[in-house]
Amino acid sequence: MSEKRKIGRRAACAAMLGVGGSLLVARPSPAQKRRRPADAAPAPVLRNADFYKDGKFNEQAAKDTYLAMLRRFGYPISDQLVKNLFVTDFAVGRFLEVGLGTIIWISEKDANYTTLDIFLLPGQMIPEHWHVALEGEKVPAKLESWLVRWGTSYIYGEGEPTAKPANKPHASEAKFITVWHEKVCKPGDTAGIRKPLEKHWQQAGPEGVIVSEVSTYHTGTAVRFTNPSIKF
Repeated sequence: MSEKRKIGRRAACAAMLGVGGSLLVARPSPAQKRRRPADAAPAPVLRNADFYKDGKFNEQAAKDTYLAMLRRFGYPISDQLVKNLFVTDFAVGRFLEVGLGTIIWISEKDANYTTLDIFLLPGQMIPEHWHVALEGEKVPAKLESWLVRWGTSYIYGEGEPTAKPANKPHASEAKFITVWHEKVCKPGDTAGIRKPLEKHWQQAGPEGVIVSEVSTYHTGTAVRFTNPSIKF
């Protein structure tokens, strides 16, 4: 059968299925298959000073930078995200080392569950912390699990210390770290807290990272940090 007749038969089959014949003929090249949205534009060079104005944390600059990273990863930017994006430098003045962007999608105290996404810039870390119970508010100690969507996250919790960690935390926080059981999570990998009150921390790889979290009810007032200078 000639190539022309083969293409004609494929187009006829496509018509029977209700799709255009051109969809069956045109295929992406290997280079197109390999390309990710993050490849479209390189990450800008960031300076810690860019996130402070007159000695105060510039939340808008932080939000703009997170949104730019999300666009590079191809993450959908909704009005809800832009409106409710939360950012913090944990009051230590080193945003590029210790900082966080997050969006809480659903938080139900009575039903005891929360869903949120975590955003970390390249090398940025959530410092070591744990979650306590708030007896007066009927909030149990939080349990949480994470699914990495884009990038790499180095996640640490209690357990046998990893002999040769793949990641090195910033010197400014290293002295406050007490747990070293490491799990390197890439897109599609999961991790989580195995028991209430477990100390944990995580740090983004060189591209930054986006992590989806599913947990019991979250409130910032129940978070405790090993670094006494941190405020949240």
